[in-house]
Amino acid sequence: MKRALVCMLALGVLLAVSIPGSVSSTKRSGTAVTVKRSGAVKFILNMERGKAPPRLPNGLFVPVPSGGMANTVAEAFGLRTQARAAVRASARSSVPGVTLSVSGCRNVFHSAGRPDNVRANVDCGFRFQSEEWVAVNPTDTKNVVVSQNDSKLSGNRTGVDFSLDGGRHFGDSVLPTGRVVIDAAPGGEWSFDAFSDPVHAFDSRGNLYYAAVGFDAFQDAFGGVFAWKSNSCLKGSAMHTPGSGGCGPIDPPLSATAIPVRTNFDDDTLSDDKEFIAADYFTGSPFRDNVYLTWTIFDFSCGAGADYCESPIFFSRSTDGGVTWSDPLEISGSNPDICDFGNLFDPTKDQHACNFSQASYPLVGPDGTIYVAFNNANTSAEAAVIDGVGQQLIVKSTDGGLTWTQPVKIGDDFNTQPFSIPGNELPNGCPDFRPCLPPNGYRADGDHFPSLGIANGSGKLAAFWSDFRNGGPCAVDTSLGVPVPVEPCANHNNDVFASISNDGGATWGPTRLVTPGGEEAQWQPWGDVGDNGKLYVAYYDRKYGTCEQTGCNDITLASSADGTSWQYKRITTGSMPNLTCESNFAQCGFLGDYMSTRWWKGVVHMVWGDTRGRKVGGVPEEDVYYARVAAR
Repeated sequence: MKRALVCMLALGVLLAVSIPGSVSSTKRSGTAVTVKRSGAVKFILNMERGKAPPRLPNGLFVPVPSGGMANTVAEAFGLRTQARAAVRASARSSVPGVTLSVSGCRNVFHSAGRPDNVRANVDCGFRFQSEEWVAVNPTDTKNVVVSQNDSKLSGNRTGVDFSLDGGRHFGDSVLPTGRVVIDAAPGGEWSFDAFSDPVHAFDSRGNLYYAAVGFDAFQDAFGGVFAWKSNSCLKGSAMHTPGSGGCGPIDPPLSATAIPVRTNFDDDTLSDDKEFIAADYFTGSPFRDNVYLTWTIFDFSCGAGADYCESPIFFSRSTDGGVTWSDPLEISGSNPDICDFGNLFDPTKDQHACNFSQASYPLVGPDGTIYVAFNNANTSAEAAVIDGVGQQLIVKSTDGGLTWTQPVKIGDDFNTQPFSIPGNELPNGCPDFRPCLPPNGYRADGDHFPSLGIANGSGKLAAFWSDFRNGGPCAVDTSLGVPVPVEPCANHNNDVFASISNDGGATWGPTRLVTPGGEEAQWQPWGDVGDNGKLYVAYYDRKYGTCEQTGCNDITLASSADGTSWQYKRITTGSMPNLTCESNFAQCGFLGDYMSTRWWKGVVHMVWGDTRGRKVGGVPEEDVYYARVAAR
């Protein structure tokens, strides 16, 4: 069983650990405790200490682990305390006093002509919630479930919010973690320091499936992908072990531990990251109620064990209600027409493998076809045209995930936003070697994550993402030996894009600009397609008021019948203030890698990370908000 380690983060005290080698020790009640670091942890530590990740011949940094893992590791080892020490004293002295209340913490922002903005997490604390997901029960349209990264129990965990009245009111619960039975673990079971990247999906019978990545950041090298379930009668109000309990009044679930989909106990140079989920909720599908997970496995086995090798996309399915899961299958594939450098770090790999990937998004069509889009950095130097151009790719399966097509290119992805690098740092907590859009310090990696939607009637398939092709130009820093875009930039004109396929993803139309003209930033979109064939995409938007100069943001919903002409609706009732380190040093620098948008039966449901705070003391802080609009 895992050794206990007291986490002083709950008291606001960060661990101070020396970081020169792969193994070190700290003290626990006078006893030395060995700290073993996996390849992923060492990779993150190197970045936090100013060591750049490898660059590819096309100018891109290799894909890097997600923000939930990186933030937890950085906080665990105290690496961001010095960077923020300069603002802590002034920040604390400038923040007004806050009076806590236990009389109920629901909050709704109202404004004429805009949908109510309803806070989904209803805890009374001032801990961050971000990186959110939404799903609607196909058997009960009033049952809306939201999930998010959640720090209310100290450290990064995940939370679950459920509504029984169409999103007007939410209940709030915490994902049960505890010890997980894992045959390969010492003692046969294990617990984890943090969980991140929550996602969930309903099957056709109203059962909810929930997934997250768990990992150790403080002491051990282990992690994996884990799944829970909420039986249909629970409406997402509580998660439990798949296969446990029923829906009778005297048949409650008796176990709340997770089912491991994959863990790295057999090889800690591998690290699981950024899982997403889909369930086949179509009653006429030959694979009805199958549940599918896709995610990235980072391989750090090259060199001394902290050196990046590859990061392909993997797939697993459950055909028995989440009780068992198939062995992970690599699905990002190979294509000599669009992928290159696959053997750059490991000569035994396929040169044309599309194996420098991250952020896969699975989607199920009404005939049971599974589509998976993902971001990829294997573009050839010739195809990239300029440094920093990646691509959005897609694969599909028509036999329930047993076999997969060769990857197809959806469109280019311009990863050319200004980066924060040592000696040329961006403000407001932007982490080193990450792109941001000043004056915001939120890392913009999630900008390049694709999302998909499909019209259940016509089969129209659409992909959505954003990039910096219309932004800049930016200054160039060559201190790392290669050119890196940095501030100052002529502008920060990040834009949202969409592409449509009418033949099941075999070919894709031109990349269409979603966002209107102007040099304001629009970022981190998430989209869907309605059964009416219209495209809907929500995104963070700085076009309102002086937000481009001050860093405030709104949420805009864009809709289009053809992907060419778009209509826009402002969703937020007021602009969200910039979360600077001076205003909130504990939460600056991260607003999540994704938001979520879901069309269901004539309604578009949206959730996002919001910094308007609690209207108490005027302190900006991260919460998750929900809104719904009729899809006309």
